[in-house]
Amino acid sequence: MKVNNGLCIAFALLVVVAPRVATAHHSFSAVYDINRTVSVQGVVTEFRLVNPHALMLMDVTDESGKVSKWTIEFDGRLNLTEHGWNDHTIVVGERVTVTGNPTHVGAPRIFFRKLVRPDGSELQKGSDETLSEVERVRQERARQRNSQK
Repeated sequence: MKVNNGLCIAFALLVVVAPRVATAHHSFSAVYDINRTVSVQGVVTEFRLVNPHALMLMDVTDESGKVSKWTIEFDGRLNLTEHGWNDHTIVVGERVTVTGNPTHVGAPRIFFRKLVRPDGSELQKGSDETLSEVERVRQERARQRNSQK
């Protein structure tokens, strides 16, 4: 019996790669507890509007003064940009309070539900308030550009 080498290689790749691809995107409920929310306050150190999930890193200081790095996971770039988000929606260096779903294992990581700025303005997942806030920032930047001309 003659064996096609190309077919054997393709089959071997399928067996090795398929399980990794199938688990590459996690299930929300496998990682995050949808029945609980927590809030953390800290300083934004990074915001990346990327796929498959946008990410924000922040330094959170506890009562004893110890700083820990928290990761905030968001929907993907496409979902957020459809609601007016851009790379400047969240500003590095800004002190914010973020509310979201914690992990099941207590890791310093939450899935985004709401962000509150020091002035009380809020960003929420897929809300009209988000679009309005982003539009307000765009209008302010346009005014600044026009005043510099």
